[in-house]
Amino acid sequence: MMRWYTAVGVKMEHPGGLFCVQVGTENKILSGMEIFIWNALLWSFVEETQIYGRMVQLLKAVFPEKDLDGKTGKDEFNFCFRRLITRGLITFCECETEKEAAENMLQNAIVARVMRNSGERFLMFCESFACGTPFWKALRVFKKEPMEERYRQFLLKIEKCGEVRYYLETTEQPNEILEMLSLLYQKKILFIRSVKEVTVEA
Repeated sequence: MMRWYTAVGVKMEHPGGLFCVQVGTENKILSGMEIFIWNALLWSFVEETQIYGRMVQLLKAVFPEKDLDGKTGKDEFNFCFRRLITRGLITFCECETEKEAAENMLQNAIVARVMRNSGERFLMFCESFACGTPFWKALRVFKKEPMEERYRQFLLKIEKCGEVRYYLETTEQPNEILEMLSLLYQKKILFIRSVKEVTVEA
């Protein structure tokens, strides 16, 4: 059984320019390596052993002039990683496949639609281009991709109520709902605002 992780929270504007993420109704400030770990897990479901490598790749994209190797900040990474879990900024589950992990984590999530300003789109373009994406593909971040009507309608519902469990309990096709959510999340159209704890009755 493998352990899979993803980021929790909605990136918010902060008057002081700090990196702020809202989890539920609480704003939390991230700093240093916490920012890169959180971003490495955002919009992805990542197996535990792959997280450090993804974070290093992100660091290389942002700081191409620095000499980064396979041991870069490993102790700091471990400390920040545990801190993010404790603060509820990343969540995890144990599953065999990425698909199972996505369904497991999303079914107890409260999600929110991503609303990007021009500055955030430009930063996403720079990051994508720095990671080796062809220029013309990186430019797609400035365009609205065509979307099927069922996805548009579902996003309108999410803007009113982001509690995934509600949709699963009021539909005859819960698997289809989870597939749509997983696709929208990995296409960077949704944030996981928070994850509800499941209580088991004795």
